[in-house]
Amino acid sequence: MIPNADIVGGACEEVVDILENIPSDNERRASTDVERRRAYRLRRPASFTIFRSAGPRQQSEDRASVICAEDESISVLGEQAAGEEPEEKRRIGVLDTEDRENIYNISPPEEQINPLSNDYIGIIANYFGVGLMVGGSTSLLYPVLIVKAGSTSSLMAASYAIVMVFWSYKIIFGFLSDCFPIAGFKRKPYIVLGWLFCMIVLIFLAIEGDDINPRSLVITLAIANMCYVWADVAADGFMVWVAHKEPIDKRGKMQTLVYSMNKLGQIVINIFILFGFSGPMMNCPGYEEDLDVPCTTNQLVLNRVDSDLLASNPNEWCHELCHGATFGWDLSISELALFICFVITASVPLYLRLKEDKVDAEPKGEFIMKFWAQLQRRAAWQVILYGMISHITFGIMNPAKMPANYVWLELHTFQHQLMVIFENVVFFIGLNMVRKYALNISWRKLVLVGSLLVLVFNSLYFL
Repeated sequence: MIPNADIVGGACEEVVDILENIPSDNERRASTDVERRRAYRLRRPASFTIFRSAGPRQQSEDRASVICAEDESISVLGEQAAGEEPEEKRRIGVLDTEDRENIYNISPPEEQINPLSNDYIGIIANYFGVGLMVGGSTSLLYPVLIVKAGSTSSLMAASYAIVMVFWSYKIIFGFLSDCFPIAGFKRKPYIVLGWLFCMIVLIFLAIEGDDINPRSLVITLAIANMCYVWADVAADGFMVWVAHKEPIDKRGKMQTLVYSMNKLGQIVINIFILFGFSGPMMNCPGYEEDLDVPCTTNQLVLNRVDSDLLASNPNEWCHELCHGATFGWDLSISELALFICFVITASVPLYLRLKEDKVDAEPKGEFIMKFWAQLQRRAAWQVILYGMISHITFGIMNPAKMPANYVWLELHTFQHQLMVIFENVVFFIGLNMVRKYALNISWRKLVLVGSLLVLVFNSLYFL
């Protein structure tokens, strides 16, 4: 056991009775301070020689005697905790500030990347676009399928699952971008091509307009989602690469920034749907804007018409606003698709300007071996396991929830979108609070608190 330098001077015989100098919480926090970050080292676990038999204890005393005689060695190793190996043999600890940059692959300050610079602003734009597509494709289902078409709960649940299905295949898209670079680039071409294909699908949707069949709408949105997920996976690789350039005490700022932009995109598109799809065409079954068109006699539609409206004007009810319409105007599905297309078109130059070095294709076998080695790391498989379990448990929902909201609570498009916007705003604020105040808090504690809050708020639905 290697004693502290002050102890060596007068009490070498007591060195074997001193427990390991484990750093306190204050010392650990101080190790991240810029001015004092080299003042502390992570100590190895205590050797607890007081619990050992006489044999090991005698060996420790012999080691202490040798150390007491080596003044020069003591002066060099005086900062080492009791029980540590010499510096050249000692295993690097997590908070060992002299080697931490090698451990975490932290770049020097001059190599750190500003994600808002012209070379990398395209990453931020990508996540904003992803937010537009995620929010637009999922939030559009409620007014179209539930409010306007009166679809069943099973069709609504299946439609949502189909639209989002390609998020489950991100690992395949990641394999393609890593092992099959285009013109030597693994990220930028896939981002550009993914968004261009997505824009083509949205143009097709704009041409179909409000006359599109609900099932065709779901399939079209699913194909569009496949295209931008392809782009999103490549951008994820870019995001992780930029995050590796961050200092250890600022790790996580890039991730929270991009997902804040994702939520901001969802908020923007949900506001668009709030004002554009809260009119009579979407919220009044059987509504006809043209006064020359007679009201429908379809019994399925009549069953969903406001009974008071039908009784007050049995012949011209379809030309009047029902109580479910918040505004007297509507925007079409075509205008929604063209709006997203405009944002994508404006973002393409930013994607083309992304700074990326050419690389060789990753050997397929080596890629799979590295992937397997990564999965065996505790930090990887625990997070993956948590993600899988949380998606299974938190992802369970009652398929009848959406139709029940519409029939029992009379949540039309306006009220439903207000709920969605509020949820995204809370998520956006939470991400930025974490980015500013909680980057160095244990993620386990954050996950525990977040999970409990989810359970609390979900339970309010049953009150």
